[in-house]
Amino acid sequence: MKILLVSGHRPGYNACKATGVNEGDLNIDLVKSLRTLLSPYAEVTTYPYERDMYLDNKNGCLKVNLKDYRYIFEVHFNAGGGRGTSVQLHSAYKGGISVEQAIVRNVAATGFKKRGNNGIVRRSDLLNMNTALKLGIDYALIEVCFYDSAADMALYRENKKAVSQAIARGIIEGFGLEARHGESAADKEENRSATVTGCSSLNFRRTPNGAILGTIKGGTTVKITGTGKDPDGDIWYKIETGGLAGYVWPKYLR
Repeated sequence: MKILLVSGHRPGYNACKATGVNEGDLNIDLVKSLRTLLSPYAEVTTYPYERDMYLDNKNGCLKVNLKDYRYIFEVHFNAGGGRGTSVQLHSAYKGGISVEQAIVRNVAATGFKKRGNNGIVRRSDLLNMNTALKLGIDYALIEVCFYDSAADMALYRENKKAVSQAIARGIIEGFGLEARHGESAADKEENRSATVTGCSSLNFRRTPNGAILGTIKGGTTVKITGTGKDPDGDIWYKIETGGLAGYVWPKYLR
């Protein structure tokens, strides 16, 4: 599968004095992380970071052939005094939205509230979105959070790695992508250590959202060995600790 990742703006673009960040650099940093996470599963291209795809599209000088791609995913951070996360799709798009629902659900699990209709916003006023629709290419745009909100940016900084992993998992699992070179998704995405953070104790369950086996103290290091879904479709991390295996809510692992 061929995926095009698009950073919504060029470096240094859309600076915010209140939070001391700019959207362009946030976009690029996240796209770079997503490329690393997705490359084991798909053929991933990033639109040139020094370019603005919207302006190139408007001026008829796109640097890639959009027809080469099955999925276009554009990264933005929102502004305007609000809070929260959303994935935006064309109002006339009739295809499935399970991938986008998974993305926004995973990102919301790190602490961000969902905006729009359970995290999905429909619109028809974006050039790149309109172009993809006309070409019959699946396209989504994420507004990760509000970069002019001190609260949202503090939450994002705390969960930066988890957010990129949340988005990547939504794409990988939503499209049913298999890791290339014979490695499983758990090997590539989850085979790592993490620390229980943000709570004094974390419930440790037999199955995703199932019976509680016990609790894990804050600050404990555990090994993430995979993922699982509860009946609502939410992602839980499978972990090992103290010789036991079970599931925990991802929000509290860093």
